[in-house]
Amino acid sequence: MNSRERRILRLLRDLDAPAQEQLLAFAEFLQARGKAQKPAATLVEPSIVAPVAGESVVGAIKRLRQSYAMLEAKQLLGDTANLMSRHAVGGASAEEVIAELEALFALHYARYRESCGE
Repeated sequence: MNSRERRILRLLRDLDAPAQEQLLAFAEFLQARGKAQKPAATLVEPSIVAPVAGESVVGAIKRLRQSYAMLEAKQLLGDTANLMSRHAVGGASAEEVIAELEALFALHYARYRESCGE
């Protein structure tokens, strides 16, 4: 929880029950208004690049980033790094890690589709 969230929670706790309900109603109003003001995201389909024979894990990450260019790299970084280290340090096979990477990118793409209203 960041400092802003802690501050909101402290303020909420200091209010009586009716005031808490008003604060929640106002927060929901602001949330709905923010969603209404956001333009609908345009869905971009992936341009799947086929794997090459003997592909390395790094090569697969590059290929998947190219295939799913619409995805935010920051959102994938932690999971991708974990899988890469499982291969490099943990001894997991390249084939196993590449399959998991492909599943990871597909999962993030499914979330992206949902965020676009699909």
